[in-house]
Amino acid sequence: MLIAFYLMIIRPGQQEQKKHQQTIRDLREGDEVETTAGFLARVAKIETPENGRVHIILDFGNDVEIRALTTSVARLVSDRDESTANDAEEEAATKAKEAKKP
Repeated sequence: MLIAFYLMIIRPGQQEQKKHQQTIRDLREGDEVETTAGFLARVAKIETPENGRVHIILDFGNDVEIRALTTSVARLVSDRDESTANDAEEEAATKAKEAKKP
């Protein structure tokens, strides 16, 4: 009974926590994240002090930047490479539409 409880409840929670911690460690400038408050922001800068906790500067647009702890990141929405690829695809599609116009 205890083994079943461990395998069904505790183990999946530990795996999810490890996955989230790895995502936080892999954050880079330019990544789009969702905060625990539900806001979407882009990572502008990552500050790693010699002592203390790692801070990130989140850019919310319109010159609004907030300094926060990495624990305020709920999930990674899109990484820099993916958003750059999406921007390139959108730009190519726009150019193709403009080229078709007489």
